[in-house]
Amino acid sequence: MKTPAFGMFGSIDGWRSSMRRLKNLFRSFLGDRRGNFAVIFALTLIPIAVAAAASVDISRAYIVETRLKAALDAAALAVGTASGLSSGEVQALAQAYFDANYPADVLGVPGTVSVSDSLTAVDISVSAELPTVMMGLVGIDSLDVVAVSQVMRHGKKLEVVLVLDNTGSMNNDGRMTVLKAAAKDLIDTVSAAAITSGDVRIGIVPFSTDVNVGTANKNADWLKWSWLLPTETCTTSGKGKRKTTTCTQDVRNVSQGSWKGCVVDRDEPYDVLISPPVAGSDATLFPANQNDIYNNQCSLRPLVPLSTNFSMLKTEIDNMTGGGGTNTTIGFVWGWQMLTHGALLSNALAPDPNELDKVMVYLTDGDNTYNRQGIGSCNG
Repeated sequence: MKTPAFGMFGSIDGWRSSMRRLKNLFRSFLGDRRGNFAVIFALTLIPIAVAAAASVDISRAYIVETRLKAALDAAALAVGTASGLSSGEVQALAQAYFDANYPADVLGVPGTVSVSDSLTAVDISVSAELPTVMMGLVGIDSLDVVAVSQVMRHGKKLEVVLVLDNTGSMNNDGRMTVLKAAAKDLIDTVSAAAITSGDVRIGIVPFSTDVNVGTANKNADWLKWSWLLPTETCTTSGKGKRKTTTCTQDVRNVSQGSWKGCVVDRDEPYDVLISPPVAGSDATLFPANQNDIYNNQCSLRPLVPLSTNFSMLKTEIDNMTGGGGTNTTIGFVWGWQMLTHGALLSNALAPDPNELDKVMVYLTDGDNTYNRQGIGSCNG
């Protein structure tokens, strides 16, 4: 068998040896850096210099962004805590707070603040132009720095009860007119603070010597239809040394069929408490009252538990009339009950200091002149 010829290599072994030498020579060439270093350094120096220069301007941009955010946060908080403002007033308020917290002499030139104000959030943004120091070398003369801030509206819920004097003296000197206007303005102002339905609820307790709890409750077991008055009826019999006087405390018996909804103070000490009535415990029950001069024939509008129907509340206020004497205690006690969770006729929420505020607004023009335990003047 003949061995094939390989020309200049002479044999297979010679060919293999030559290829190994060629391979080693190529590796040596690739590994030689003596002539390439200057070229590589020159090529990499440009991006290194640009990056170093950019880091200076980027650091300055970060400072501007931090200051913009701080000023925006102040503006967003100011808008978020305001209410009842027009869009123009919101914009002016935000810009004023931003300008006060980002003076003109600080780094960057900010534009006009942009405000988006909704019921649940305030979103504010602004951009500032920052002239560059080093990046101008590569044709970048300024940077636009943008900052945003958001404030979520999450206020406490609010329960308000208006305890309103409806006595006879309120008819003098336009007092009832002033009271109605003030009460309705308060409803408008407070209700405007609601972010979602139910955040603000308002109730009304008109009072004179009595409070009207509504005829729908005439079958309630917490009413009593016969109760003692603070007066006595005395009879005298006999003559001379045999003369005797007998006094009996007067009793008021009220007809359930003709009752208009008025109640008077409970027996002491429950007249100043909001503890619930107890069936079978006479002193804890509420005395139903008949129509008399002291309550102006029970002309009072019925009390209104906490509600979000603000137009209805204002209508109820418009329908109020003055008459009867002034019993400040009964107005206060029923206002207190309307704000108390679980109290009689109350739909108030349970107390929660972190999520709920409760407020009683008491409007009256006079001193206490009447209560069930003692009758004074009856003109309010």
